[in-house]
This record gives sequence, C-alpha cells and structure tokens, in this order.
Amino acid sequence: MQNSIRNSTISTTMEISENVEVGKLIGRGGRNIKPIERGTGTCIYINTKVNPRQIEIKINKDYKFKDENISLWEWINKAICQIDNLLEDIEVRNRKKDIEKEKNNSRISDQHATSRNHKKRRMPHTTKARQVRYFKNI
Repeated sequence: MQNSIRNSTISTTMEISENVEVGKLIGRGGRNIKPIERGTGTCIYINTKVNPRQIEIKINKDYKFKDENISLWEWINKAICQIDNLLEDIEVRNRKKDIEKEKNNSRISDQHATSRNHKKRRMPHTTKARQVRYFKNI
C-alpha cells in the first residue's frame, strides 16, 4: 500500500490479486464500489494498466462529512477495510465455484465410466399421436 498527499487530495493505493476479476470487484453498474464511495466520501479508481492491478482511493482535504471528529485518513481506512472485505468475499465465491466445478467434473467422469459398462437400452419409438390413439382404444 502506498500513501501520498498532493495539493488538496489525500490518496493511497492497494494491489489487486491476479485471481480477482475487476468486473466482479466493481459490480454491475458499480453496485459494489459506489456504496463504499458514498459511505466514506472517497473516490475509488481501479487501474488495470499497471501490473499488478491497483485500487486507488482518494479523498479531498476539504471534504466535510457528517462526523467531523473523524480524520480523512480514518475515512480512507474505512474504505480500505470495506474493499478488503469485498475482495475476500469475491475470493471465497471463486473458491466455492472451483469446488463445484471439480465435483461436477468428477460426477461427469464417473457417469461416463459407468455408462460404457452397461448395454444401451433401446426405447420403442412412439410419437405423441400414437400414444393418444393407443390410450383411446383401451
């Protein structure tokens, strides 16, 4: 993490791990990032042009929030904590998806192995019209 103070802005940067998709971090229409910005009074930028990708969190020095007893660095730290929680949630969801994929792949391979050992049963071909005629005659 890197901190800086320029003119009338305080900013810090965080790295984004490789296994986090930026789209999931931002959310559809910004639904993940915008509440953090509104709640902390910060501006959050995601820079994908650098390696590793980074999140830059900025706040204006002149910003006045509801609670004036809290310093600007505390607002930035709140934003960092919320982003950390969001990143952790995304990584947990990714791990769960990977586990589900592995389960599905093992089921498919088990089914494929057992289906080769069994003879295929041929089902008699009947159309819906034939079935209706058959049941009417009974």
